[in-house]
Order: sequence, then C-alpha cells, then structure tokens
Amino acid sequence: MRPTRRAIVLAGVCALAVWLAATFGARSLNAVVVPGVVALAAGAVQLRLADRPTIDRHQPAAGFPGESRTIRVDIDADDALTARIEEVVDDGLGADFSPARRALPATLEYDIELAERGEHRLGPLTLTATDVLGLFTREFTYAKRTPVLVYPECYRLAGMNEAFGGHDPFDDREAFDELREYVPGDSLRDVHWKSSAKRDDLVVMEFDSAADASEVTVAAEAVAGYDDAMAAAAASIVTHLLDAGFAIELVYPGGRIEQAGGDPQRERVLRTLARAGPGRVEASDADIHVLADAGGTHVTVADRETPFDRLTGGRPTPAAADGGRRS
Repeated sequence: MRPTRRAIVLAGVCALAVWLAATFGARSLNAVVVPGVVALAAGAVQLRLADRPTIDRHQPAAGFPGESRTIRVDIDADDALTARIEEVVDDGLGADFSPARRALPATLEYDIELAERGEHRLGPLTLTATDVLGLFTREFTYAKRTPVLVYPECYRLAGMNEAFGGHDPFDDREAFDELREYVPGDSLRDVHWKSSAKRDDLVVMEFDSAADASEVTVAAEAVAGYDDAMAAAAASIVTHLLDAGFAIELVYPGGRIEQAGGDPQRERVLRTLARAGPGRVEASDADIHVLADAGGTHVTVADRETPFDRLTGGRPTPAAADGGRRS
C-alpha cells in the first residue's frame, strides 16, 4: 500500500499545523489537524481491510486473421473502491485497450484484432485500487492469462485442372493405382504429363475402383521461417476436401490427426495448424504433400508438383474454412 500525492500533501499540511500550534500556540489549528489525521487513518484502514477483488475474463472464440473479438472482463468487489485497470495483450493481437479508471464493481470491454496465426495470450491484469478519498493505493495483480487462438489463413481453391495438367487431384474418383500406356479413347484428364515427358510417349493413370477414394492423407512440412505458409496451404486444402465429403488424415511436424470427416475434423485441423511449427514428416504414402521453404509453397499429388498460389482462387477468407456458412 502506498500513499498518493494527495495523501502526502495532506500529511504535510497536518505536520505544518502541529508545528505552528506548538510554536505559536495557535490551538485553533487543531481544526485542521484532526480531520486530516482522521481522513488519513480512514483511507489507510479501508484499503488495508478491503478484500481482493475477483475478475472473470471471458474466453474469446478462435478465429482467422483480420477478424476482431470483444474482450469482456467482469470485476467484482465487496468494497467501494476505485481502480486503474491495466491489461497486457500479446503482440500477435492488435488491441485498442488503454488503462482505464473505474469505480468497482465494473465490467471492462475492449476490442482486439486477430493479427497473426498462433496461440496468443491476454493478461496479466493489474488493478491499482484507491480508497474513496484517493489517499492510498494498493495493487492487485492477476497472473492468469487467457489464450486466444488465431487460425491460419484459408484460401478458396480454384484452377486445379489447369495447375495439374487437366487432372483435378481433389475430385471424387477412384484412388490412383498405376501408370500404363495411352490407348485411343483414354481421357486426356488421366494423362500423367510428367511421366509422359520423360518417356516421349503418353502414359495415363490407372485407378483402383476397389480403393476407398473418400479417404485422403495430407502431409505438411516446412523449413524454419515458413511454417505460416505451410499452415495456410494445408488448412486450405484440408477444408476444401472436407467440404467435398472426404475423410482426411493430416500428418504435420510433430504429430498426426487420425482420419475423420465433417465439422469436428475441420475444427481439429484448424486448431492444430494454428499451433504447428516447422519440421519434416515421415509420410511417404501421403496422397497430397505440402512443402513450404525458401523456394515457395508447393503441393505434390501423384508425383505432379505445382506452386500453391496457382491453386488459389482469391484472397484468404474465413468462409473458405467453414464451408461458406458465414456471410
């Protein structure tokens, strides 16, 4: 507990009045001294006996870069106090918060912007409480930090036919089985252009009708410093496939998400990629491979590699990750 400038001035006035009374016998100065001492004592006792206020910071929903959230902090106090409220906000979140002085109990609200992918924190929060006369302050610190999760950017995918030489790797056909020589009547969409260029003859992809084409494994990896690009590409591809009805398995640096489909899998993938860092993976049997490094972000399907930016049909958008349910 510390005295404010007001308390220091009041204490000085009281001390001066006592000295004047002792020196010159002006006992009428007691009319100044007694109320001043009583005020100082009352302020100190009130703040010393005050119970620690309680706070409840509401958990904001996860979201995508560029979205905003309103943060609400409920502060409950049994005593009549005024407090200066300060909140620490991580650099990965934009905030319009500035220290505020409120009479307690109070509800504090401020807006944040979800700026960078990752798990960020709100807090700690500090209350600098003042007695009703403004003579003393007492600081209460609340170390608990509330996490705020920011998903990777998600892009709508378009132009897969052109990027993969006439073959959409995300369609709903049977699983790729083997290569064979082209025969008249084969669809050009099945031509494996990379292998054809090496052999100077057309070869086509044979598909296994017995395989379950609704199951796809996506492997994502990145070198240090390029994990944001990896996360964005993997999230865009996985959400695109989930929207198409596929069951997806994701292999990422440090872990694996077992195969599943639907909205629960979408949420698991987005939360995982929000936190994913750089690294390599062991997934030689992956159907789709994403690699982000200094040369860019590339997607490989059936030995055909293409830059990820050739697959994107627009700016990053939250609707690409939630099936377009948002307006």
